[in-house]
Amino acid sequence: FVTTDNLPQIFDRGVAAADSWAQVPVRERARILRRAADRLRQDRDALAALVILEAGKTWREADADVCEAIDFCEYYANQAVGLFGGELLGRFLGEQNLQTCRPAGLTAVISPWNFPLAICCGMSVAALVAGNPVLMKPAEQTSCVADRLSQILWECGVPDDVLQFVPGEGESVGARLVSD
Repeated sequence: FVTTDNLPQIFDRGVAAADSWAQVPVRERARILRRAADRLRQDRDALAALVILEAGKTWREADADVCEAIDFCEYYANQAVGLFGGELLGRFLGEQNLQTCRPAGLTAVISPWNFPLAICCGMSVAALVAGNPVLMKPAEQTSCVADRLSQILWECGVPDDVLQFVPGEGESVGARLVSD
């Protein structure tokens, strides 16, 4: 588990990764999410079993949690390309007015135990595809599910300084993340 003593180094690493990750083209970030959706789909039964083990869900609920995580990856990948591609505003001679979305910066994702994969995945991939580095802090009761999600995202192309797995107690680590 991470402690509050480790957090300054984790923050610094995430902040340092922000500019380089924001420069990765949105289409590449979306491709990473699509690869992650494919991996989640391939590992669907094993992930559902892990959700059952850690969260105590029924098979049907655990499988739905995995399916929702897959849907989040695909949805955000599809939405980001349009949002971050830029939109031309008006057509005035001699002017070029372009509206674009830009990353906001380091993002803390603190997910609950009761939807350990879907909510953690949805919040994390939304931030990642938008060009933001993520500190993923799962509920301590379901940290193995989030750890597996982190591994999948790293294997699919998210750099480990862009996505940092930050397991720890909510009362200390979670509280420190939201107070900064």
